Amino acid sequence: MYGILNVSKSGMSSTQNKINVISNNIVNSNTAGYKKLDVEFQDLVRAGLSNNSYPTNDVNATTGTGIKSTTEVRNFTQGSLKNTKISTNLAIDGEGLFRVIRSDNTYAYTRNGEFSVDANGTLVDDAGNILDIQFEDEKNYNNSGITSDNLSVNKQGEVFVNDEKIGNINLYKPTGDNDVLSASGNLFIANDGVELIAADGDIYQGYTEMSNVDISQEFTDLIAMQRAFQLNSKGFTVADENNEEYIMIVNL
Repeated sequence: MYGILNVSKSGMSSTQNKINVISNNIVNSNTAGYKKLDVEFQDLVRAGLSNNSYPTNDVNATTGTGIKSTTEVRNFTQGSLKNTKISTNLAIDGEGLFRVIRSDNTYAYTRNGEFSVDANGTLVDDAGNILDIQFEDEKNYNNSGITSDNLSVNKQGEVFVNDEKIGNINLYKPTGDNDVLSASGNLFIANDGVELIAADGDIYQGYTEMSNVDISQEFTDLIAMQRAFQLNSKGFTVADENNEEYIMIVNL
């Protein structure tokens, strides 16, 4: 009975976690640069059936004691590029992440290229994070005079103001699956001690990258997980019925 309860409990917990992840993917399906999350599952310890409480013809047979969701894995496959015709919008075709500077002067990384020019002539995202430009010839945001009308960025990431080159937008990429951590829906930070390396993706001005969420697949997975949750919950009903039968037998 307790085995049934443990299997049901672990199954319900794992499927609920998967449902939460799918729901988050669906909510962010229209978020620029969002990368979907996947959940990996792992069997818990398997128990042997070679004892009198488990009738079996195979002494090597085993039974699982449940599953658990282990790691949430970010899927970095590229989303489609949308032509916005907004000069401050940038999209990456290929590998790489933009580097932005947060309010605490630390770096973060993103595929969301929905930048705009603020009142100080600085390229910022919707959270106020500053796009990191490697300026040349003593140029900086304060003296470059960037506006949405005079800004030009080519595929190599070279930045021009009124046809004068002022710097470069470098792209970065992790080398391992665990090199970056999610700071928000489409913002990432490097793990402790990790340095991202240069990436060679192309930059397209006037475009943004959409999320890589396949909304139809997410709804299909959601229905499957909801059915799995219901199936696992039936284990409690079975255990309860077995317990009632046991009590009746004991009281005979």
